Amino acid sequence: MADSSTTAPPAPPAEDSGMEYEEGDTVDASSGDEAAHNDNGASSDANPKKRKREKHQKTSCELCKARKVKCDRAEPACSWCARHNRTCVYLERQKPGSRIGFGLELEAKVNKIDALLQSLGRRLEDHIESHDSPHAILSGHHGDLPQRAGVASSTAPSGTPTSQNGPLTGYWPGSDAPDVSQYGIQPPIPPPVSSQQQHSKTHKKQQQQQQPPPNSIPPASTPYSHGAAPSPSVTGQRPGPALTDLPPQDVIYTLVDLYFKHCNTWCPILDRKSTFGIFFGSTSMGEADRVLLHAIVATTLRFLRDPRLSYEAKLHYHAVSKRNVQLYAMENVSIDAIKALVILCLDELGTSNGPRGWNMLSMLAQNVRQLNLGDETAVFMVTDKEEMPGTGSVRRVITGRPESWIEDEGRRRICWMVYLLDRYATIATADFDFLLEEVRMKRLLPCSYDLFSRNVPVETQTVTYNDDGTREPYTVNHPENLGSFAYHCEILRIVSRIHNFLRTPVDVTSSTAMSSWGATYRSLDSSLDAWLQSLPSEYSKVSALCHSDPASRVANWFMLHSAYVVAVVRLHSAAAYPTVRSPVFMPSHYATQRCLSAVQSLGDIARDVYEADGLDLLGPPFAFSLWVAARLLLVHAATVGCAVDPQIEFLIETLNHVGQYWELANNYAKVLTRAVQMGRQSGYAAMRKVTSPAELDNMDLFNFFNVPALAEATAGQTTSLLGTGATGALPDPERDWLRYGTPYG
Repeated sequence: MADSSTTAPPAPPAEDSGMEYEEGDTVDASSGDEAAHNDNGASSDANPKKRKREKHQKTSCELCKARKVKCDRAEPACSWCARHNRTCVYLERQKPGSRIGFGLELEAKVNKIDALLQSLGRRLEDHIESHDSPHAILSGHHGDLPQRAGVASSTAPSGTPTSQNGPLTGYWPGSDAPDVSQYGIQPPIPPPVSSQQQHSKTHKKQQQQQQPPPNSIPPASTPYSHGAAPSPSVTGQRPGPALTDLPPQDVIYTLVDLYFKHCNTWCPILDRKSTFGIFFGSTSMGEADRVLLHAIVATTLRFLRDPRLSYEAKLHYHAVSKRNVQLYAMENVSIDAIKALVILCLDELGTSNGPRGWNMLSMLAQNVRQLNLGDETAVFMVTDKEEMPGTGSVRRVITGRPESWIEDEGRRRICWMVYLLDRYATIATADFDFLLEEVRMKRLLPCSYDLFSRNVPVETQTVTYNDDGTREPYTVNHPENLGSFAYHCEILRIVSRIHNFLRTPVDVTSSTAMSSWGATYRSLDSSLDAWLQSLPSEYSKVSALCHSDPASRVANWFMLHSAYVVAVVRLHSAAAYPTVRSPVFMPSHYATQRCLSAVQSLGDIARDVYEADGLDLLGPPFAFSLWVAARLLLVHAATVGCAVDPQIEFLIETLNHVGQYWELANNYAKVLTRAVQMGRQSGYAAMRKVTSPAELDNMDLFNFFNVPALAEATAGQTTSLLGTGATGALPDPERDWLRYGTPYG
């Protein structure tokens, strides 16, 4: 009889890979030495003591394991290796089990197959309905499965392959088609049209002109209905495959997975496991869950590269999903409505920091105030589910008690995410007030995502500020439970204080006023240093981790570093490149070096992410930091009167890469490119002085740096530095008024 060891299955690659394994993983196959051990009749069940003793013995050498033969484990070389003059290598036995992440990958595959089966079942039901409908009987279409518009089809009944991009011109007629390249959806290049095809299209167009014009978006039966789109007879378009309001099930699964890969790392308001359970579990989704799914679809379509979904289908799904979320948020003041609107706000603010995004933020901020999400409370009001008529003189919007700690932590994360979006949008405009007041944010900081996803109840840290901007002492302080999201919230609280400080008018000619101003400046600078020192040790290794681990694991730390750069530039640019100067207020050499060092560090981080192919994992806040850093280089060139740092070219190139997914980054890159070209032609010194509405680009570039705000008494007593090129050199470090008498060394 042949030796059973020669027919044993090969060991999986992870057997001796040196990896750690998660609890619950199983061993798929036995190694060669284990097979030989079993062949000798040493049953592990029959002799547990021997199994326990041999567990710690040395494994077979690598060559014997590869040959699947028994090894005598002799030292320094086994008999076979010694006899054949081969190098004998023994590796320590590793913990058995599948490789890391195998369980998650297997679960994802099962879920995807399940979603595909559900999609096929739904298509079969659609086919049965269309087969029995009067339209199908009259048209004679009985034998073909209805193809979803925008989804790749198989061959037609005649055997001729059909196009992957089905015609959907009825949804976006003529010149009314929106420019959705801003959402990361690129239009396809139309194929050449023959004269015969053109004549046929013209004839069809003349026939359609006799019908009522179709709606740009097919109306649903109810604002939040999730059934099929109206028939062509209702919308006025020609008969054809109808679009539902959501993509096919397998595409939805991909979109939800893309959200957690590209957005939830820096907007961590959803738990992956529970979210997938809601969307793809055995129970049906409620209305709020469907609206949340619409928000995810609208935001992550920009990342989808599925060839089955045509350009027109993406337009349709984005428009319908966005409409569903907006209508639901307008008619409901609830946690679920805020959650969906936060995710949709990522889509809008990633397109442009304009009025539409500000309107969404205004609604979010108002809902946070109405639901009292900014406070930690253990007391909740209880009311009857049936709404009673009221006069509106008393706030009647009440949030019920959370059913679990993870639900309460979810509310905490939603509140802080609204805070972050408000801060970034307001700082970007430089002229507006914050929608959420600092004194209203009395929430504990969010815990680390690992604790959140594992539903481990913990306390973190309180960061509460008084009306005068001073921070109250910690009432709860457990920094070991903090994660990158909490540190992001903390740095933006400092940025908020910096923003309010710089917008407060100051008399730069008064030594008393400037002494007080300088004291506040140093206090904020010390807060930035203290925050940096409080970060965990892995933050200092973020650059190395980018090259050793998948970039998705450290993407949130890159976002954190970019927020720190924004804070440093926002504070120190006011002293480094002021718009005016006086005998008691001159440009600071120390502040200039802090700004340039911060920009250099951001450039190094961006290069690491670029080389690791992880720019698609970073969102609009990272693009904003690149925008701030590039403009700082222009301000430096305009103030000092020198050529712009060549690093600006890399920052623009990085913005172009991020702009493949977030149109806001494209807008930044275009303005910067025009500014660099203009500066090379006519110099940078005069660009900071805006003299006409035609120079709006310059206003967009430099308005962020026109701080501090000046008191009215300052007029006529200062020297303007706008457009003068300053002194033509860097400030003198020996006469630095900020460094003098301070511990900056």
